[in-house]
Amino acid sequence: MRNRLLIALLLATLLMLPCASYGKINGTFTLPDSVLLFETDSPGAPYDELLVVSTMGTVVVQAPSSFWGQLDTMALAPGADRIVWGLSLHDDFEKKSFKSVLGMYSLLDKSWKTYGDFCANGVGSAAFSPDGTKIAFASRSGITLYDSRSCSDNPYVLQILDIATGMITTIPNSEGVMENARLSWSPDGRYIAFQVGGWDPPHRIALIDVVSGTKKEIADGINPSWSPNGDWIAYTDRSMQKCILIHPDGTGAKVVRDLGKGLRFGYWIFHQGAMWSPDGKRLLFDEETVDSGGRDVTILDLSSGKVTKVSRNSPFVLGWVAERH
Repeated sequence: MRNRLLIALLLATLLMLPCASYGKINGTFTLPDSVLLFETDSPGAPYDELLVVSTMGTVVVQAPSSFWGQLDTMALAPGADRIVWGLSLHDDFEKKSFKSVLGMYSLLDKSWKTYGDFCANGVGSAAFSPDGTKIAFASRSGITLYDSRSCSDNPYVLQILDIATGMITTIPNSEGVMENARLSWSPDGRYIAFQVGGWDPPHRIALIDVVSGTKKEIADGINPSWSPNGDWIAYTDRSMQKCILIHPDGTGAKVVRDLGKGLRFGYWIFHQGAMWSPDGKRLLFDEETVDSGGRDVTILDLSSGKVTKVSRNSPFVLGWVAERH
């Protein structure tokens, strides 16, 4: 109850505009009993702001003044009280990156903490553990502040930040992680689903033990997302047009949404795969056209197969968690 009152007070304090079923800020929207994280399309300031949207209002989160936020590196904590964001240091004139850090913003304290010291653009995708005590992220170590040499030869690996201690450890055998593809924890916190390789073949869905580094590849595909009950992993195929569900043991694969079918104009693909609802009954998709730049947010009800269009040309959705009561 106390946590909910604090969050309500924060949202009331920072309230920009009221949100009903469809929000007013940059075309955002709300969902019942949910908190959503959006990137913004602010002119002249790409990736400098994020929007945290609930039925109580919208909070604008800005990157620290000396940093800018990196694309596809953001995540919302399970309690909707913190955001993690890969940040790059820049000067006042060119916004040229010299090093990267992992940044965590507290919505309750309105404060940033930064962790690590990585090379330019060296922080990739991130994800909070189910209990909110750890953050998994892709990173590339090596060249740091004011060294203009490239560190492109250093592979990305998976690392774990323990939030309480600030300690960062590397998961063994995690080289080859696709740095800006989705990361997803198993509900028990033992494994992480991630993409091995780039967008061109080979690209595989792999599960890795966060302690031992034992790794198992289960499918060809990209952008995995683990269901809240642990039974399924959603991912998209190489064409980025099919969303497929598969059991963690690699069995039972089935296509649940195919953008290659239907009457919509243009060539539609999934942006960053699928996002599970907090109850595990629905999947949210950011869908975009390669041809015209059109964008839809849709939600698939897995029991009925019904697809509902939620928004047209809204910012991309980066996180969906349950609102705490």
